[in-house]
Amino acid sequence: MINRGATMRAAINALRALSLALVFMAAVAPAAGQEVADFYRGKTIRLLVGYGTGAAYDVYARLLGRHLAKHLPGQPGVIVQNMPGAASLTMANHVYHVAPRDGSVIGLPARWVFVDPLFGNENARFDARRFTLIGSMNREVGTCFTWHTSGITTIEETMRREVLVASSGATGTSHQIPLVLNGLIGTKFKPIMGYPDSGAIGIAMERGEVEGYCSFTWGSIKSARPRWIEEKQINILLQLTMRKHPELAHVPLVMDFARDEAARRAFDLVFADQEMARPIFAPPDVPTDRVAALRRAFDATMKDPEFMADAARTAIDIDPIDGEAVQQVLSRIYATPKDVVERVKAIYADPQPAK
Repeated sequence: MINRGATMRAAINALRALSLALVFMAAVAPAAGQEVADFYRGKTIRLLVGYGTGAAYDVYARLLGRHLAKHLPGQPGVIVQNMPGAASLTMANHVYHVAPRDGSVIGLPARWVFVDPLFGNENARFDARRFTLIGSMNREVGTCFTWHTSGITTIEETMRREVLVASSGATGTSHQIPLVLNGLIGTKFKPIMGYPDSGAIGIAMERGEVEGYCSFTWGSIKSARPRWIEEKQINILLQLTMRKHPELAHVPLVMDFARDEAARRAFDLVFADQEMARPIFAPPDVPTDRVAALRRAFDATMKDPEFMADAARTAIDIDPIDGEAVQQVLSRIYATPKDVVERVKAIYADPQPAK
């Protein structure tokens, strides 16, 4: 027979346990939130940028720095610090190994630093998948363009003669993308290293030291170098992304030139990170409650009317994705089949165009 009394007592005890758990959770949540506020109150968050002052990444970082604090518990100060070097690797290594893992340091690196370890770059001394991902301020469309005096106006013309393009270093996309295009679609780009940022590259193009640049994104050109567009100083040859930008409908897409399925898969690997074009990250092992607070503050900032108005005034494209979405992009990149990774690595290692 069923012992109704025992069943009833068990049900009552279960309800009591549930009630106690709910009371505990209700008490803990505000306490945790208060602990985060107490941590940030009176502190200053350092927002590190992997490039020098005036570069496109710097412009985005300073925009974020002006608005992020008011959405954080405790409303800490935010200062932007430039840490250029090795196409953002210097800053990424610092965040991974040196910066405190307490939520007081965040960074805006070049998106491609997350992929460097996948290609065996020994200077990338970190496991990119362990970084704390906060979000990305936009999704981007990379471009390959030439200076208006170069005489090169179409991508097909770069397949017929050598074209000198600026490079910020062998590990940066401004060096690697021209090699990928040489290897997969037969262009004849020659990367010239030694240019730290877009400002130096602009000067080099004006002087005739180089003829173009394959890496600068459309959003960056509009925000940091609008004169190049207004005065028709550049010829945009190719969109380096997986989908066309509506403002560049007349410019061909790199995928249009993929010769076979293997090339399409390689392009997907190389350009997938465009989906997280302006990533905000923190060191590994930041306390989970502070990670949650940083992510909430980032998401709220991206919707803040004052932030959006500020971005519009400076012609900065904002098309954000949250931290979880950035994590999904990174997971997709690291799931790339090994043979595709090895093919792209071989192209990076050999500066000669495909025959």
